[in-house]
Amino acid sequence: MGSGAPGRSTPRKRGWPMTRWVERQSSLFGRMMERVGADPGPTARERFEGGFAAACRRCLACPSSTDCERWLEAGGADAAPPFCANAAFLNHVRTFGAG
Repeated sequence: MGSGAPGRSTPRKRGWPMTRWVERQSSLFGRMMERVGADPGPTARERFEGGFAAACRRCLACPSSTDCERWLEAGGADAAPPFCANAAFLNHVRTFGAG
């Protein structure tokens, strides 16, 4: 299998099973940052001392992604919702800016 020889089938490429989850969570995090007015570029820089990377990890592990998606689709407020694992970080960035 996979040798490319005539009569042999090539194996199907398999993606990493978590790809869709990571893409979804990344999209939600980006949308949440936009909603609260946090600019990802400056926020990811040193000013927040690794907070951005930690926030990304919290989002990847978050069990509230369905609530997050609904909140974003409903128009949500300018501050992160209380169920958000990154609420404190996002509201801090919104309040103090990233520039």
